[in-house]
Order: sequence, then structure tokens, then C-alpha cells
Amino acid sequence: MNEQVNQEPKRSRGRPRVGAEDIDTSVGKDALIDATIDLLKTMPPSAITPVVVARSTGVHPSLIRYYFHNRATLLVAVAEKLAQRFAAQFEASAQSEGTAEERLCARISTLIDLNATYPFFHQLFATEIANSEDPAARAMITQFTNRGTAAYGSILRAGLGEGAFRGMDPSLLYVAVVGMSEFFVSARRQLEVAAGVSLDEAELREAYKAFVCDLVLNGVRARKTD
Repeated sequence: MNEQVNQEPKRSRGRPRVGAEDIDTSVGKDALIDATIDLLKTMPPSAITPVVVARSTGVHPSLIRYYFHNRATLLVAVAEKLAQRFAAQFEASAQSEGTAEERLCARISTLIDLNATYPFFHQLFATEIANSEDPAARAMITQFTNRGTAAYGSILRAGLGEGAFRGMDPSLLYVAVVGMSEFFVSARRQLEVAAGVSLDEAELREAYKAFVCDLVLNGVRARKTD
């Protein structure tokens, strides 16, 4: 007669499931968004996953799913907060009561500074948000783009009124300035390799801001034939 032995049921191998009641919510939603923003300073959005964010904050990946459900929702929340941060900076720079030329240079300078701090910001918008089917993502990128275009439109109209600027499509000016600002970070490394020496980032950034401002102003200034 075989002796019956009581045994505990075998647990399946693999990762244990974490229920909502087991999730440690001492790290809040805003903290996870801020941690993801910090990651965007050094890595492209394509490399950012819930696991990467969880590792950087020392939490279980289930916490990311608890707050955001998936990676796409997390990145939308991150883009929203960065867009608000950018808008506040732009509003501060645009509040000067200077000429249209001064306002335009202030906006260009602010954009280059922000892109130097968050070099993957526009990549986040272009590769993740713009291609998202999420209605919130589409609404946000529409608002952000329209706000930027409207700001350049306001400056151009002021310049026309001052007799300093010629007519120009503000949306194309917006795209051109964004492109020049975004390329600064990678261009710095490219220049260093070509020159064979290290370049001071702060000094190069100031020189680049002055150069882009001069370049754009010479493009928008009224011509004698206009």
C-alpha cells in the first residue's frame, strides 16, 4: 500500500502575478512622470519602457501599469508635462515688451536652451505622439503645434506693423526653427569629431543661438523690393 504524502501544490515557474492590493503606491504618478522626463535627457523615447522607468525609480513595473496602463499612455503624460514646461518658458520669454526682432530672438534662444536640456523632446513628439492613435495624443500635438505656429504668427505680424519683417508663413518658420534647434546637440558632437578637440558646450550654445538668430532675422527682414 502506497503511503500517501501530503504535498503543497507546485508553483509554476516564472514571474509571480502582482495584484492591485500588492502594489506599493508610495511612489506617485507625478514622480514616475518626472523620472521618465529625466531619462529623456540621456536616451531616446524608443529605449524607454515601463521596465526601464521602474528600474530607474526602484519600483515594480506593475506600478507603471497601475497608473498608466501601458507605455503609450505614460509617454503621452510625459509629453503633456514637458509641453506645459516648454509653454511656461516661452511665455516668460515672450513677455518682454521689445521689438519683434527681440521677441523672435528670445523665442529662438529659449528653444535652443530647452532642446539642449531635453535633446529627445521633439523626437518624442515626432516618433511617439504624432504616430499615436490615442485621441489625447492627437489633441495634445495639435494644441502644441498650433500654439507654436500662433506665437510665430504674432511676432511676424508685429514685425510687419513695425515695417521690419516681410510676409512669411508662420508654420514653416516654426518648423525651420525647431529643426535648427533640435540638431544642435548632435551637431556639437559632429563638430568635435571633425575638429579633433572638445568644445565647450555653453560657449558653443551661445554662439549657435546668436548665429541662428542672425540667420532667421536676415530671412524675415523686409527687403527693399517688398
